[in-house]
Amino acid sequence: MKVLFTTEYYPPFAPGGSPWSIRLLAEALAARGHEITVVTPNYGAAARETVDGVTVARYPFWRRLPAGAVMAPTRDTASPRFHFRMFRAAADEARRMRAAVLHAQDKHALVGTFVAARRLRRPVFLTVRDTGLLCPITTCLLTHDAVPPDCSSGKLQRECAPFYLRHYIGGGAARRARVRANLAVLYADARLKRRLVNRVDGLVSVSRGLLDIYLKAGYGRANAAHVIYTLPPSAARVDPGVVAGLRARLGLDGRRSVLYCGKLSLGKGGPVFLEAAQAVAVDHRDVTFLVAGPDEPPTVPGTDVRWLGRMPYDDMAALYAVADVVVVPSVGPEALSRVPLEAAAAGRPTIGARAGGIPEEIDDRRTGLLVERNNTPALAAAMRELLDLDDVRRRLGDNARRFLSERFDPDAIVTALIDVYRRVAA
Repeated sequence: MKVLFTTEYYPPFAPGGSPWSIRLLAEALAARGHEITVVTPNYGAAARETVDGVTVARYPFWRRLPAGAVMAPTRDTASPRFHFRMFRAAADEARRMRAAVLHAQDKHALVGTFVAARRLRRPVFLTVRDTGLLCPITTCLLTHDAVPPDCSSGKLQRECAPFYLRHYIGGGAARRARVRANLAVLYADARLKRRLVNRVDGLVSVSRGLLDIYLKAGYGRANAAHVIYTLPPSAARVDPGVVAGLRARLGLDGRRSVLYCGKLSLGKGGPVFLEAAQAVAVDHRDVTFLVAGPDEPPTVPGTDVRWLGRMPYDDMAALYAVADVVVVPSVGPEALSRVPLEAAAAGRPTIGARAGGIPEEIDDRRTGLLVERNNTPALAAAMRELLDLDDVRRRLGDNARRFLSERFDPDAIVTALIDVYRRVAA
């Protein structure tokens, strides 16, 4: 089958986990004999290349980015200029390859891809990977399970923006005014995209938890919606010498470690993690808390917290192998975090919050532990339990590796997606 993917980021430009997930899916489809072309902006790489059977067509773009985890300003992707460039590139590539379907793999690719598909009379799909189509900040989902029915641009500025500015932005009045103006533009852009969500031929969500949030908000047709999980990473078998060397560099010999990956933001549960770490450190002096992400943590008295910065994607397997326990304490609803999947591939148990798609990745007390979100004592107790019970920790890690191959079987995921394509295309 000939399939055109469109996306705002594709490796080597990957400011989050989604670009890597998209690449894994594209390569898996190509490995099974399907013709896959990925259309994406060119931030400074080859205009056209074939990598692992996937054709990557990068159209001219005005922004240059270094390879890695650097994100373009949101004004670049939430703009008519971006939508037009995406439309023109998607239409040209779809004609060239005679694509059977066009699939927007993230929200910012939706508008251009939708128009191109309608122009060519081809089915169009959208994958939702976060809640950004509902609202640019969705602070309501930090305390609620659904978007309030009175969500609006006015409510955003009156009620949500002050909370967002206080907890995420800071700075002076001028900066806050710019952020407010930017939020207004992003909300208008999201509203345009929401009108298209109910008109796509297929809506794919990476988790049931995320899909339910969209359907409860009135976006997406249930009879055209599908849950298709992210492809998991390959089971990680890291050279023991590499692991030993990393342990030595981090000073972990004779110590146990807990790993946190990502931003230390309110939505990701960063403050909850640091508070729980401080509580655990009181009676577990031999535990080091590792933070791999862009945010340097504040000093936590009496707690050994090591900031590793952004880790290259290829180095993460060794980092998971070093850790004893992995935590994903998100307060906001994660779509489908890659962290529990990558930890499972390394045979490590994850402690996760009951938020979004995380409960679909962790089988409670079989592959890891689930705790209520924004519950510091519960997270601290779960960390103590796994740190203290070596046999339980190893059993959960072994189960997690098996669970990964059961629920996230690559062949089943690819087959499910192709079946959806064919049903719609027929």
